[in-house]
Amino acid sequence: MSDRTAADLERELAMLAYARDRLRASEGEGFRVPTTAVDQVLDELNSLERPPWDPN
Repeated sequence: MSDRTAADLERELAMLAYARDRLRASEGEGFRVPTTAVDQVLDELNSLERPPWDPN
């Protein structure tokens, strides 16, 4: 199990967004970035967040 927090994952998302923006700036707007890393970070972030109906 990972010890990362939601804040850690949000920082990672910010870094991924920055890297994507820099790549698109240098390679052109049509440059496609694989989403595997983004998907993994989002999955982990979602697993840390409690659903609204979970009181604990």
